[in-house]
Amino acid sequence: MAPGRSGRRKACVELIRLFSVPILAKSLLPVKLTQLKEPRPVSMQESSTRSIYDFHSMFYDATFGRLVRRRIAGAISHMSIKSTDRVLDMGIGTGASLDFYPRHARIIGIDLSGGMLRECRKKLEHRRLAATQLFQANALQLPFSDDSFDHVFISHVISVVSDPYLLIREAQRVAKPGARIVIVNHFQSTNRFIAMVEKFLCPLCTKLGWRTDLPLQDLVRRTGVEVDYRYKLDSIDLWETVVFSNSKNGVVRPEPAEAGELVAGAACEVAA
Repeated sequence: MAPGRSGRRKACVELIRLFSVPILAKSLLPVKLTQLKEPRPVSMQESSTRSIYDFHSMFYDATFGRLVRRRIAGAISHMSIKSTDRVLDMGIGTGASLDFYPRHARIIGIDLSGGMLRECRKKLEHRRLAATQLFQANALQLPFSDDSFDHVFISHVISVVSDPYLLIREAQRVAKPGARIVIVNHFQSTNRFIAMVEKFLCPLCTKLGWRTDLPLQDLVRRTGVEVDYRYKLDSIDLWETVVFSNSKNGVVRPEPAEAGELVAGAACEVAA
């Protein structure tokens, strides 16, 4: 049964909170479900994503970074990081997560954007986190050997890359068997009306640096991950935390490579 008018209005308000574009309210609220046409599929591209987030880095902490701090704090607490553990922070960005790791944590942070990493380095210097290392790297081609990390944190990255399924497989590859992998992200709603609006808005959001039409169930099906649990902080929340243990289900083993933590090459640059 199609959702009633009040349900559609509530769904639209929820979407407007995500995009923080108040002008959308006037145009979206009166829209009928039948007026929304299926848009052409869009995809993220790493070259343009790097440029977009280099620009975002100038104001990220004052905008989106403020919205996600509470979710990041909660998600990191589910990793139960021990003093000997190594943690990979995929898409560390400006370092919004740094305040919530235990002081003893050994963090390796990567990001595609040099601009975001510059802001992150400022936080490292201010907090004197000597055990944290930063690398400019592509999350789809992680420059680390297999089974290198005890935990992997993936915050607001799944919907930014061109191939989210490959990203999960790469996370599984570099994480040790049984390692905890924690994802914080927006996933496409299971509500039919909201999902259609998200697809309708996806071409615009892609130009802003993320996609809105990635279903969690599709990610699970295509990567073979087995979700331990998932939760939202609020009953109406556009972001979800997903926790799973690394079963290596989605890993495709390449030809054996030489041992070493980092693979030299263009895929990784030390963010000095």
